[in-house]
Amino acid sequence: MGGVGADRMAVGGAVACRRHFCDGHAVGAMRALLLNICLAAALAGSVVACARKEEAPTKSGLVTFVATVGDIRDIVPATGALMSMAGADVRASRAGVITAVLVTEGQMVRAGQVLATMEDPGRAAVEAEASANARSFSASLEEAQIALRSARLDLDRRRTLQRGGFVSAAAVETAEVETQRAQAAVDRARNQHQAAQARLMSVAAQAQTSDVRAPLDGKVTLVLAKVGQRVAPEDERPLFKTEAADTDLLLEIMIAETDIARVGPDSQVMFTVDAFPDIRNQATLESIGTAPIREGRFVSYRAVARYDNRAGVLTPGMTASVELIQADSRNVLRVPAQALSYRPPGYVAPLSDAQRKQLMKEYNNNETYVRAAADGMEYGRHIRNGTRLVFLLKDGKLEQREVRIGAQAGDYAEILSGISKGEVIVVRGADERSR
Repeated sequence: MGGVGADRMAVGGAVACRRHFCDGHAVGAMRALLLNICLAAALAGSVVACARKEEAPTKSGLVTFVATVGDIRDIVPATGALMSMAGADVRASRAGVITAVLVTEGQMVRAGQVLATMEDPGRAAVEAEASANARSFSASLEEAQIALRSARLDLDRRRTLQRGGFVSAAAVETAEVETQRAQAAVDRARNQHQAAQARLMSVAAQAQTSDVRAPLDGKVTLVLAKVGQRVAPEDERPLFKTEAADTDLLLEIMIAETDIARVGPDSQVMFTVDAFPDIRNQATLESIGTAPIREGRFVSYRAVARYDNRAGVLTPGMTASVELIQADSRNVLRVPAQALSYRPPGYVAPLSDAQRKQLMKEYNNNETYVRAAADGMEYGRHIRNGTRLVFLLKDGKLEQREVRIGAQAGDYAEILSGISKGEVIVVRGADERSR
């Protein structure tokens, strides 16, 4: 098949490869990489790569590589700065005058601790009024209760006299009405008394909360409050600034646009600060931003890492020289990454009878599509298992071998198991099929 028909078959095979690779649930950037590899395999059938000095062509045209021990490193340099996990500007909760400042800059405080005491010049009058009202309504309640007791006694007396025929029923009814009125007066006085007591308690509580208190455990970083200063909640300048206890710090990292593709969620974060340039610190990467930050012609992306600062040596505001390490394996068995995708001419990914039958049905017996789908299924399985398929050259013959891989960076991949140092691996060939 040639021309347009061949191109259509190649594209169809690529779609089948992509579909069945996705069915293997590969995720993230690796998915995009491998899907593009599948597409390239179906459309082109070969991969062009730069020769390495360790690679050697054979008489058969295959380019091989002797598995050797070496380093695999991929380290992205970046800049950063340490920040506190949380901070707060502290202002007065109500208007008043500061009578005492109880903390200094740099002092550690606990949440709720008094930073400054305050006095409201008009508070004494408010407290006196609330107290007087409470006493007045208490007396009114007592008077109403006395009146109610008197009304009940009068009602009982009239009922007794009525039974003896000395008073009329109308007189008893009048006494009942007076008793009900007395009861209503008691209820009203009790409600007024409770409201006055609540007001008195509120005034007392306001007196307690007028003091300026720390909102969180941490350190006082700024003290602007002064004795005699008149303050209010709406003041623009805070009285104090506090930062959360520095047991954990955030490391803000700025990554250059040219390096962002080399950084992933599993990147290791190492950094130093100017104050202690010889001490390497490790942080845990928490997020990588997707919004570009532009400064002139330069574009960077913001990442955030968490640093355990229980030792208390580092402080917020320190600048950092950061290394984002995607791979840093030393003295490991390695092979060219291209060898992991080499397939000899005529290679067919294995399928069970049931799988082949299903694919033939799904793709209307189109062999090209079925082979592409089988390729995608096989590669998806290797991705999920952390393995790859390589081909060794032994005595002039190809030998298929499944290997387990570790770190990958640049042109090389670490081999954890499956081959040994000195074995000859096929990297590419003139007519190979490659993902």
